[in-house]
This record gives sequence, structure tokens and C-alpha cells, in this order.
Amino acid sequence: MVRQLRSVLTAVLAAVVPAAALAQSRGGVEGRVVDATGRPLASAEVSVVRLRSTTDADGAWRITHLEPGLYRIVVRRLGYRPSQQDVQVEPGRTTQVTFTLELVPFTLDSLMVSAPPSSISTTDAELGTKLTVGEIALLPSTFDLRQLIALTPGARPDQIWGGASDQANSYSLDGTTVNHPGLGGALLLPSPSWIETLEVRGLGAGADVGGAQGGLVEVVTLGGRNVIEGALRTSLESERLNGTNLIPGEIGRELASRRELDGQIRGPLIRDRLHFALFGHVIRQEEQVLNYLTSTGAFVAQPPSYREERGLAKLTWKPSGRDLLEGSLMARYQDGEHVGQTGYEAVDATQRLRQSNLTGNLTWQRSWSPRSALTVRVGGFTAREWHDPYNHAVSPAIEVLTRGNPPRYQNAVFRTGSAPSSIGVTAAWTGRGRLAGLEHEVKVGGEYTLGGWWYDRQRNGGMTWRPLRVVGFDPGAPATWPYLDAIPTAWGGDVRIVSDVRNAALFVQEQIGILSWLRFHPGFRYGWWTGDLTPATGPRFTAVRDAALEPRIGLIAELNTLGGLVAKAHWGRYHQPMFAALFDRVIGAGTYSNEEIWSYLGPAPANPAQTFTLSERDSLATAGLFRFEETVRLDQAGRVDQYRQPYMDQFVLSLERAFGTKWKVGVAYVHRRNRDMVALIDRNLASNYTVVDNVIVLDRFGQPVVFAGRPLVLERLAISNEDILYVQQLLRQGQLLDPNALLAPPSLTPAELAALRYDPDFVLTKVPEATRRFGQLQLRVDARYRTWWAGASTTLSTLKGNYNVVTGPDDYTNGGPGPWVRLNEQYNFFGPLNNQSRFEGKVYLGGLLPGRFRGGLFFSYATGDRVTPTLSIDGLLSQFALAVPSMSNPAVLDTVPFHPFLFRSELGHRIFIQPRGAYRYEARASLDLHLERSFPRGGTEVLLVVDAFNVLGDRSVTGIQTEVNAVAGFTGSDYGRVRSRVPPRTLRLGAGVRF
Repeated sequence: MVRQLRSVLTAVLAAVVPAAALAQSRGGVEGRVVDATGRPLASAEVSVVRLRSTTDADGAWRITHLEPGLYRIVVRRLGYRPSQQDVQVEPGRTTQVTFTLELVPFTLDSLMVSAPPSSISTTDAELGTKLTVGEIALLPSTFDLRQLIALTPGARPDQIWGGASDQANSYSLDGTTVNHPGLGGALLLPSPSWIETLEVRGLGAGADVGGAQGGLVEVVTLGGRNVIEGALRTSLESERLNGTNLIPGEIGRELASRRELDGQIRGPLIRDRLHFALFGHVIRQEEQVLNYLTSTGAFVAQPPSYREERGLAKLTWKPSGRDLLEGSLMARYQDGEHVGQTGYEAVDATQRLRQSNLTGNLTWQRSWSPRSALTVRVGGFTAREWHDPYNHAVSPAIEVLTRGNPPRYQNAVFRTGSAPSSIGVTAAWTGRGRLAGLEHEVKVGGEYTLGGWWYDRQRNGGMTWRPLRVVGFDPGAPATWPYLDAIPTAWGGDVRIVSDVRNAALFVQEQIGILSWLRFHPGFRYGWWTGDLTPATGPRFTAVRDAALEPRIGLIAELNTLGGLVAKAHWGRYHQPMFAALFDRVIGAGTYSNEEIWSYLGPAPANPAQTFTLSERDSLATAGLFRFEETVRLDQAGRVDQYRQPYMDQFVLSLERAFGTKWKVGVAYVHRRNRDMVALIDRNLASNYTVVDNVIVLDRFGQPVVFAGRPLVLERLAISNEDILYVQQLLRQGQLLDPNALLAPPSLTPAELAALRYDPDFVLTKVPEATRRFGQLQLRVDARYRTWWAGASTTLSTLKGNYNVVTGPDDYTNGGPGPWVRLNEQYNFFGPLNNQSRFEGKVYLGGLLPGRFRGGLFFSYATGDRVTPTLSIDGLLSQFALAVPSMSNPAVLDTVPFHPFLFRSELGHRIFIQPRGAYRYEARASLDLHLERSFPRGGTEVLLVVDAFNVLGDRSVTGIQTEVNAVAGFTGSDYGRVRSRVPPRTLRLGAGVRF
């Protein structure tokens, strides 16, 4: 890649001298686009013959390398009447011209007619998707703004262009970053009806754009203008109108009812100077969940229900002809009852949700001329979220001991609280001019963000009763709990983190017009990142820090001799912003605690709410009334060594062609590779485990676990030397005598057994072996007419690797340290990753229909995602054995199990029993429709709206139980059980008024 970049730079420099001479004989035009008040209009489309430009935040635009002569300049902007002027271009000069656009009534009909035509941007090397308010209003979309990302070729709401889940994406609201400082991804987004534009960027983004390994989602909300305008709408969804994809025996939940009221009003407070916008949204929602604690097949009696209120206030002030100030404040409150149900929870074992968010920003724009402008922005957010138990924190939960879908009673297992916050400032200056005879546009700026994250998870009652589901089991009668005179209990598993992150960067992005048909886009971004931790006891300390350069280089060639093709090539490096999950396993943080299983051997408790403290448990253990069984090792942490901020190298190559002003066709190739992914590693991993081949998997009754019609045999199984040495110690002390079990791997000689060591060396560092590679070929078609628009795309994608996240677990409620600490998790872990379809096709369409009808549709087809069967090590529910020669007849093989103590520290380790991505889910197709009827009444418009989702009635499976040793009931297998399907056929009825 370096050699290729050197060749490109050499060619560019060789072209500069003759290009400068040629540029002297050509001219150009530049200027600004403003409204009647003089306020700059961003995102206006400026066209001169075949050339196109889009105005920036200051309303400025520039088109160069024009032959001398008379040109007609046309400007279009959504919500304004098109404008045009004839301008004389003179050699060696840039003519300045300002366009003032006139408002049109804010109706969907007028928005459709005033929308810019289909065009190709020749001022940047980016490829992305931008939706406007008119398009969003006519598309069938859910109330989650992120669902609109699905219209982007090759992207999904939670995975954009191969990014590692939503945590790899970056989000901004009116220019303010709203990324979660603890987990990554979006913290707070507005309702779709409040949006003026939504843009998905990242392919070919310049140095002025922040880093992310997925995509950058930029949301701009509507603002006030010189006319009073607004809307009020309501909608209703009900399971009585919808189909269902809930099938008895499967796990899932669906919408039972949803009611919402959404309103907005916008206009002037001081005409031409001060404008306001107010938005409000109220939502009430209930879900339905099949009840698996009874055999009736009915729904749970008290299903999850949610109440949500959102509000947004926005002010725009123009104190002078050069300045513009804009500020906004958005708030959200949500509470939920009986949340998180899967059908295996009693009512009192569910949780109560309380969540509040507040975000705000202030932007100042200063324009000295069309050639010089400054933007400064300050913004941030704060949030709180609690998941509380119904039976208070002192009452323990009752959770049946099983793998997958354990029934829960009496109380929730954990209670959680979290508090993310962030504040940041950005500044950017844009300048345009001529240097060395060439046209230049440069953007110089910087940004600084400080984020905080507090998260706390505590086990209710300090312990959890985990009885087996034996015959006659009754959660309300502890006398029915013992199995073999023991009742398992769970302890620990708590999580606490207090972190602060700092993300900062300086950038320079340049555009150079080398020839009339060739533009060069060099850019450099220098970023630095810091993560701090505050342990429960002790002062705050800096856990990780790094700084690095991000070069980005692009070329744009207008190949008019080839029929007006526009070719773009871009290479860039994009670092992941810092968030707490990157460094939560630094030693000294004390983030995680181990989960332990102890068997209670005393008399059955008289009350199911009885609990023991740690000191009481240890005292009873001394008396023989508690017995330690196994540990889920979660607390591993290490020192920091050679930490590097994760990044992604991206190469994008595209060809686009416009057919007039109506149609545009493009093809693009995208290649991405993640590097410097961070993880906790054990540098002595290979020597800390003993690997055994051809291990037979048995259930807890000693019967073979059957997979694909045959007994399951693991090609390899790693046994921790820690457990081998522990068993040998018990043997030497005479505390363990079991002639029917293997007490060590048979492959170990006495000398090897004596030399065995367990010496972990945990380090948080970059992992050279961690890899993710993404490739995608895109074909897209766009059409824009006065009364309708359409788009279509197809993509072929590959996503391979051995790490499916940016770092660590996807959240703080599961996971563990990862495959570089748990050797078993490395087996078969390279292959096609999930959450990506090999082939995907999309079509969307919207427009005006006869009889004052308007409508839109969105159709998508995708091949199934990858899925891999797994096995989870659980010493109480599974056994592992070898076929060894019989003592009585060596010619006969006996199946002899390993002693369960050999796996006491490996509980929860996941093993891929086949190569990753061995299977696919079935393909899925979806058709969503939107139809509305307008009833004009003077300056008011009354609307009746119908949205239909999954019209084709697709029932494709999107998730199954992948653990082959998951237990259903007392003896059955839960492997392959459907856990999720696509949402069912859904009908939403709505009405509204717009003025």
C-alpha cells in the first residue's frame, strides 16, 4: 500500500506544473446561498452544465476550471424555490455570485418538487447516503431512527460496512457527538419526524471527519424559518391488526400495542433574526411474551410495558450578516415495567426500568466572505439508567441451574445502574483561494471530547438460589429443591466501573484542482486518546493513552471523454474513539468479580427468601454445610503494554455516471481491514493449558451428547494446568479418591505431570492475531424526478475474522476476557463472521400519487447470516470423557470421564464445535409500504396514514440457541431452538395535521 501511495503522489506532483499553466486560461465561479434573512443554507445543490457542488455549513460553494464564456447557474435546495442566474466566466478569474432562495410552503408536495436532482458530487471523494425530510416522511420507517440506516447500500442499523456491531459506529446530533463513552454506539437520538437530514458517511471521508471503524451517522434536526409551521400526528399499532411470528415452543416477543403522539411547531420570534423550533413525542407501548413457566401456551400475565416522553427545543439567532448562532436542548425520559422478559420469568423476577437523558449544543458560524468561514461548536449530554428489582435488593433470586433460558422466580438476579456523560468542543476554519496557479480549498480544525461512564451491577440478596429442576420442584417450597442432598447457589459476578475518556484531534483537509478534470484530496488527522479509571478504593489513574496520525488521500477524475464518468479513489486510516470497554481490564480497576457456584448441604431453608452473607457461607463451609463447586473466572486483569488505539484501513474505488439530471448509476468496491485490536492476553497461554484430543461430550447423566445424529466428539479440549495441579494436590492430601474418573490427561507422563506449571501473565495490549477483513462490491442506481424518486442497490460482501467486536464483550452483562485468555475459545474461531449477508438487495421508492395520495415502499432481500454451533463448559451440567483401553481387556475401549474438578476454573468457556460460520440462516425478504391521503384546508393539511411492514409475511429465523449442551427441562436438549424471527406483518394506522 505504501508503494502504491508513493506512485500516486509522484504522478500528482508531475502533473502540478503543466496544470498550473493550464489553469491560467480557465476561470471559475463561487459564492454563497442564503435565505431571505441572509441566513446561510447548507446542502444546497449548485450546478453549472455537468458540474455539481454542494454548499457547506456557511452556504458557500465553488466550481472551477471552466472555459471562458457565459454559463447558467442553477441552485436547488429542499423547501425552497429553485433559482438560476447567467454568469460570465473570464480567464484567470473567479466570479462571485450570491443566491437568495425563496421559501415554499412546508408540505410534502412542495418538498418533492423542490428537491435537488440526482447528481454526482465532484468536490469530495465520499460515498454515502443522505435522506431528507421529504424522503423520510414518505418511507415506511419504525420509530427508531437507526432503522433508516438500512436504506444505505451494504449497511444495517447495527452494522455499517463490516463494522463490529453498533459500538464501531459514531453518531452526531446537530454536530454534537452522542457516542456512549462506556460501550460505544449511540446514546440518544431524536424521533425520525424531527429530522431534516440523515447522512451515513464513512466511505472516503476526509480528515475533517472523526474516526470510526463502522460508519458515521450525522443527524440534523429541523429548524425554524420566517413562517409559522408545524405538525401534529398520532398513530396506533395493535396485535389485533397484526400477524404474528410467535410460535409455541420458540422464544420471542412481539409488539402488543403502541400508541404515540408527536407534535412540532417552528417559526420566527423576531423575523429575519431569531427563529425557534419545539418538538414533543409521547409513546406508550406494551409487548406480548409467551409464558413458558406454565404449560398452557398463554402469554405472560404482566408483559413488558414502556412509557416514554421526548422533547427538543431549538433556537437560531442571526445577530449580523456574518454571524449565526444556533442552540438546542433535547430531553428524554423512559420507564418500563417487567422489562427483559423471555417467558421464563415469574412476575416478581422481572425488572423496573428508569432512564433519563439530556443533550445540548451551541454552534457559532462566522463568515467573512465566500472564501473564509469559521464554525465553533460546544455540546454534550448526560444520562442515568436504572434496572431495579421488584422485591428490593435484599431478597435473592431463584434461578434454575441450566444452560440457556433458566427459569427465574422471586426476584431479578441483578440490579444495575449506569451514568454516561460527555462534553466536547470542535472548531473548523474553511478557506478557499488560488495558490501556485491552482484552486485550493482547505479546512483546518480541532476537536476535544471528555466523557464519563459509571456502571454498577450487584447481585440481589448477595447470592442466588440455583436449584435443579427435579421432579416435584416448586420454587415456593424449598423442601423440593435438594438434588442428591444439595442445593446449588451462585455468588459474585458483580461489576463496577468508573471511567473517564478523552478524545482529541487536529486535522487539515485540502482540495486541490490539479486539472479541469482531476482533483486531489490530501488530508491528515492527528488524534490522541486517553482512558482513566477510578477504583472502588484508591485514586483515579490513567489506564491507557495513545496518539497517532491518520493520513487520508483521495482522487476525483471527471472522465468526460468516457461518457461523463466520475472516478473516485480514496485510502484512509480511521481510529476508533476511546471508550471504557477498551481498557476496563487494566489491573487495579477491579471492574469484574468472579462468579462462584457453591452447593448448600444443610437443611432446606424454611423460607425461599432466606439468604446467607459471605461470612456465614464460609463459616458453614467449615462445618461441612457448604461445598465449593466451580468458578466462572471473570476478574482477569493485566498491566498495560504497547497499547495502541484500534484502527481500520480503508480503500474505496468507485465509478459513477449521471444520465442527465434524473438518473445516476454507480459501482464501488470497498476494502476494510481492522488492525491493533485490543484485548487482554495471557502471554503464557500455551504453557498454562494441556490439550487433549478426541474428547467425548456427555450430559450430566453420563449419556453422550448427540450432534448431527452422532455422539459429539471434540477434536481438541484445553484443560487448565491450574485445575490439574489442584486435583494432584487433593490426591497427595488424600482428599480425592475416584477410581472411575480420569484425574489428569492420560497423555501426560509422570515427569511431565511433575513439571506442570500454571503461571498466567495477563497483559492488556494490541493483538496481532486478531483480525477482521471486509470486502464489498456495491451497485447502486438513483433517480430523482419532480414528483417521485427511487433508489436501488445490490451488494456482495465478505466478512472474515476471529474477533467480532472492537474489543472485549459486547456489554458488561456477559462475555469474559476473551479468546486470548481462554484457549478453548480459539478453536475454530476464524471464519465468516455473523451479522453480515453474502448478498443483499434493496429498492426504495416514494412520490406523489393521483387523488392527493402520496406513498413509498422499501423492499429488501438478504441471504442468511452465518451461525456456528457452540458448546459451553459447565462441570455441573456436562461431562467430558476419553475412550481408553479397558483395564480388564485392553482390546476394548471404555468411556471414562474426566473428574469435574479438572474444569472448575473453566466454567463458561465457549467452544466452536465446527469452523466458524459453518451454517447460514435462511434468506429473508421484506416489503414495507407507506400510503397517506392529503385533505388540504386552506393553509392546513389533514392526513390519514397507513404503514404496513413485512407485507409478504416473511417468517425467517434470525437467531437460534447455538449451545449444543443447553438443557430444556430436566433431560431434554434446547439446541436449535428458535430465539428470534423477523418481525411479523404489522399495520400502523395514523392521522395528522400539518400547517
